[in-house]
Amino acid sequence: MTLHLIDAPDLSDVGDTWRGWFVVSDDDGWSAAPDTLTLEVTLPDATTDTGVVTERDPVGLYELTYDVVQSGRHELVVTATSTTFGNDVMTMVLAARATTGTLPTLPVVAAYLGETSATMDEIADALAAETLAQSRACFVPVDYPADLAQALKRRVARNLAARAVPIATFTSFEGGSTSARVPKLDAEIVRFEAPYRRWPVA
Repeated sequence: MTLHLIDAPDLSDVGDTWRGWFVVSDDDGWSAAPDTLTLEVTLPDATTDTGVVTERDPVGLYELTYDVVQSGRHELVVTATSTTFGNDVMTMVLAARATTGTLPTLPVVAAYLGETSATMDEIADALAAETLAQSRACFVPVDYPADLAQALKRRVARNLAARAVPIATFTSFEGGSTSARVPKLDAEIVRFEAPYRRWPVA
């Protein structure tokens, strides 16, 4: 007996229901019903739990669900048993994130920046602009997650750093001096926002 994964997310939010779809086949590749099909979950705190297995049509199609209650790494083990065709086991990893954070306030962003020449008005202006820019670039959950908050604070830092760079510079031959250039893309912002990025539609 063989388990075939159709679809199952590897990322979820605490409070959501993880949902996986599987097909079970016999030795000839035909869909078949196992004697038992189970979902065992090892939670981040090392405790274990079981998911719900629901048989769907046609024969051999199964929906497995699990209500996510902890943040962190989950190990999901799906086991199919059959006295006729033998057993099969599939192990997957689910990363669950807590979404209890809130949009960073001006004092929080100012504390993140530390010592800076920017005024509070300049920080507030950058925060407002970058909050809007992030919402246009990303799908933002109702419960603002910690990784998006980290990206937003870094967006503000980059915004203020870019303001300090002159638009036009002169070479040393022209009586000017070299200036630092703020990269267009920030690797940490990209990394934190990657799971929420909106896909462009042609």
